[in-house]
Amino acid sequence: MAVRATVSRFPSDPDAQEASGLPWGVTVTPFATKDENGAAPVYGSDGHMLPRCENCYAYFNTYCELEQWAWTCSLCGSLNGLSSQAIARYTHPQSCAEMISSFIDLDLPLEGSEEETMQARPVYVAAVDLSSSEEFLELTRSALQAALEAVPSGALFGLATFSHKIGLYDVQGAIPVVKNVFIPSDTEDTLSLELEDVMPLSQFLAPVETFKENITSALETLRPTTSWERTAGAAQGLDGVLMGGRGFGLAMESLFNYLGSEYGNTFALARVFAFLSGPPDHGAGQLDTRRYGEQYASKGEDADRALLPEQTPFYKDLAAVAVQAGVCVDIFAITNEYTDLASLKFLSIESGGSLFLYSSTDDSTLPQDIYRMLSRPYAFNCIMRLRTSSEFKPGHSYGHFFPDPQYENVQHIICCDSYATYAYDFDFANAAGFARHTSEQPMLQIAFQYTVVVPPEELSSEGLGSVS
Repeated sequence: MAVRATVSRFPSDPDAQEASGLPWGVTVTPFATKDENGAAPVYGSDGHMLPRCENCYAYFNTYCELEQWAWTCSLCGSLNGLSSQAIARYTHPQSCAEMISSFIDLDLPLEGSEEETMQARPVYVAAVDLSSSEEFLELTRSALQAALEAVPSGALFGLATFSHKIGLYDVQGAIPVVKNVFIPSDTEDTLSLELEDVMPLSQFLAPVETFKENITSALETLRPTTSWERTAGAAQGLDGVLMGGRGFGLAMESLFNYLGSEYGNTFALARVFAFLSGPPDHGAGQLDTRRYGEQYASKGEDADRALLPEQTPFYKDLAAVAVQAGVCVDIFAITNEYTDLASLKFLSIESGGSLFLYSSTDDSTLPQDIYRMLSRPYAFNCIMRLRTSSEFKPGHSYGHFFPDPQYENVQHIICCDSYATYAYDFDFANAAGFARHTSEQPMLQIAFQYTVVVPPEELSSEGLGSVS
């Protein structure tokens, strides 16, 4: 974990902060392998035994004053008793990570049985836009081939397509089989069948190490929908103009509900790779992007839309569905037309995913990008909590997370790699600010709980928690 402050010295009071004109806060890279000074964490075990303050729930750390039977919290100053187990533990301080360093990484015990843990496999689902060109699909095939090489052993993979219909591929038989369900054109309508009724999830998700060749064969069968199919499958659009039949919104919503039914059982993390060749224009979540042409920049028309704000809250609401289903969404848009990413971005931002935009298939580095992304270590099912000493408090927070609905300053992160960075700004708790003549310094503590995928023989190390 790396924590970097925006200023080398904190302002002494609100007046000094206001007069400085500088942002006051920190950036946090929670899954970084080293801290801001390049030091690695001190590793330890029995993270569940780390004492916590009875008043502010901060964790015991090297800045706390330790007595024979008690300790004083470095954040709020409360005196806390020590259990007999903790007293015995701290009689050998050099064996305790929390007594050696302020940057520690502790193992937490696994929850559930070993059998349940083995079932919690990572899932990767490719959702491919067929309302596209052959060049787009060729690039997507190359990207998914790279992804199959990068995913960890034991992963499950599913292939889905969308246009004016959703296609689910069964690759576990002798030949790939696809089953389709049509997407209604009306924005208020839903699918006539649940995806679970179209194909059981266990049939859709195939172990990569067993069916990699079958998955490759299925990718080769992908073909763009013909102009006749689009015209027949798509309804009349706005002002009587035929739309393209790209039912992205309802396809994503259906996939999230499909996967969410097995969250925590069949899989511990699901990542959906959504490949888009243009704006969604069919069914729920369709976007009207015709008025966002280059002519508005040149003619100065529609001043209210100069900054291109999101057109609909549909995808922000859909991001909440993805989060509840344990799904991280990565969007890969390969298009040179306006696609209203201002609306679509919430799917990736709030689920912990990434958003990539490529203006053409010719110069795209999509296969390399997706391989690098999946090759990096990442954590999932993360919870981050920032605490401060009593003179100041966290203000706003920024990043690819969603706030806990019950607790303040607690953020949930679906997926987090070693580059993911989050920001917090601070406010003073009162007008007095920091005491000028005291030995007590402002304190900041960040706790980051996460899970990582490890090889089966190392499962005893799964479930790491970091406290800095």
